Amino acid sequence: MSIRPVLIFLFFFFMTGLLKLQAQEEKYIGLFVYNFTKYFDWPEVAKTGNFRIQVLGHQSVADELARITSGKKIGAQNILVENVKTVAEINKCQMVFIGHWHSKYLPEILSTLDNYPTLIITEMEGMLDNGSAINFIIRDGTIKFELKTSNVTSHQLKADQRIRELAYRVVE
Repeated sequence: MSIRPVLIFLFFFFMTGLLKLQAQEEKYIGLFVYNFTKYFDWPEVAKTGNFRIQVLGHQSVADELARITSGKKIGAQNILVENVKTVAEINKCQMVFIGHWHSKYLPEILSTLDNYPTLIITEMEGMLDNGSAINFIIRDGTIKFELKTSNVTSHQLKADQRIRELAYRVVE
């Protein structure tokens, strides 16, 4: 018996497992992002029109988030999920999720948003220090999030006390 068919089988078995794990991760991130809407308050300027959530660099998260939010509202606002492919497409939105491959563009994104009250969510170690309010991390094989309260308030948002209790780590 040749070892090659066994290796090919193991490779596909491993890859199938990784794809399932990635799909689960995207589902959880989508649920987290949607649920974050319940723990933050935006100023009046952001409470008109659609409640826009833009996703940069993670089509599958955008798709999952669109599925989760379909037909839902934040207050009187319809939720609109937009998958954006470039920083230039990002504009006034209430939330932006930046996939890890696009984290290097965070300073440019902050400049683009021009102090519009936006909850900035990332998924790469160290992004809280660069302006993100919420950052996803993996700890003990589980998706968790960390919160930087000064970045929340600098983006003109108010955080409910309960979000602090849910966070894996809170940085003032």
